[in-house]
Amino acid sequence: MINFIIVLSVLVLFHELGHYLAARYFNVTVESFSIGFGPRLFGFKHDGTDFKVCLLPLGGYVKMAGQSVVGEATGEPGELPSKPRWQRLVIVGMGPLFNFLLAIALLAGLYTVRYERARFLDEEARVGYVSPGSAADAAGVRAGDVVRSVDGAAIPTWKDLVMATALAAGREVGLAVERGGEAQNLRIALPGEETAQELVDPGWSAAHRVRIGDVLGGSPAASAGVEPGDVLLRVDGAEIVALQQVIDVISGSGGRPMAVEVERGGSFESLTVAAEREDDSQPWRVGVHLLARYERVDEPLSFGQALARSTSDNIGFAGLIFRTLGALVTGDLSVKALEGPVGIYRHTQDAASQGAGGLIQLMAVISVNLGILNLLPIPVLDGGHIVLLLVESLLRRDVSAEVKNRIIQAGLMFLVILFGIVMYNDISRQFFSP
Repeated sequence: MINFIIVLSVLVLFHELGHYLAARYFNVTVESFSIGFGPRLFGFKHDGTDFKVCLLPLGGYVKMAGQSVVGEATGEPGELPSKPRWQRLVIVGMGPLFNFLLAIALLAGLYTVRYERARFLDEEARVGYVSPGSAADAAGVRAGDVVRSVDGAAIPTWKDLVMATALAAGREVGLAVERGGEAQNLRIALPGEETAQELVDPGWSAAHRVRIGDVLGGSPAASAGVEPGDVLLRVDGAEIVALQQVIDVISGSGGRPMAVEVERGGSFESLTVAAEREDDSQPWRVGVHLLARYERVDEPLSFGQALARSTSDNIGFAGLIFRTLGALVTGDLSVKALEGPVGIYRHTQDAASQGAGGLIQLMAVISVNLGILNLLPIPVLDGGHIVLLLVESLLRRDVSAEVKNRIIQAGLMFLVILFGIVMYNDISRQFFSP
């Protein structure tokens, strides 16, 4: 719970700080700066502003003079409505901008201290294995192919390929690969995931070694002498280059004995394993937990490299968020995929268990998410205020306070309904998911 409160409070603090600093720069009177909603827990007053922490840590706000859903502004020079529209646009836009800057700063700072990743992510996207029957197999992708572009976008590395396929999920796109030094132009129908949290799996993978994790007691693997930590070299005559390959070989074995070669503590062992299943509806299993074993590197980046990588990663995060929003609008993604505070809490706890680096990366993703969502053209949100200010600029006059209040009330009702949906989703996942 502490991690959740800290993460959410920091993100809200920076968002509202953007509004506050812009407002003060343009001499707007700021009446309160709140982290959370509801009853005031503690705080202090400085220069006419009540800085406070409130009971419900699910957001925050900066209350400026003349900014109210009841009554009208008095026309005092320190009130927000008294300022030119361009200044009001800057004040409204600085909240999301601070979220984007925070996300970039978080990852850049992390990468200057530690930039740990699987080495293959920075290498060319050479396919090590293609799963039979997958989208990649149907498109004609073969092991050894190097993916050069997806949907016209250049693919320098595996990391770029992962991001490009996520952005193109659910669509058929062009795929340019290099095979034996020659260019091949293919078409691939990328699968679309039911939830926004899942990565798209076209059925290809980079070559990697596979290690045995846990071995289930009494299983075929245990009976054959397979031990945790064994590295699989060959299974049923096939050289192992990917985790999914092992699954495919076992699934297609039909329960017949398979020769298995493993590396164990610098020596090599030859074993025989026969998969089993409970009934015809179940897949063949040998009773092991498989782990992908990628070569990893951990070296800090220079400030310039860290800043460039952070910016690139956050642009990728933003692209995925826009893809998700677009899928929600078109109906390709169900509202059941949306998550609220409980979902954020769960992800925060998972990230915290991976150490400070995992928590910082999650904060960056949520910060980008918060910035984009606040720019949506929904009344009450910053995006709604921006749209209203642009409309007023076109009309060359302010919309009446009564009309603004009606719009804000409609926006509040929409957000209440949306909050109810995400809370229902959170509770359903927490208590009713299998």
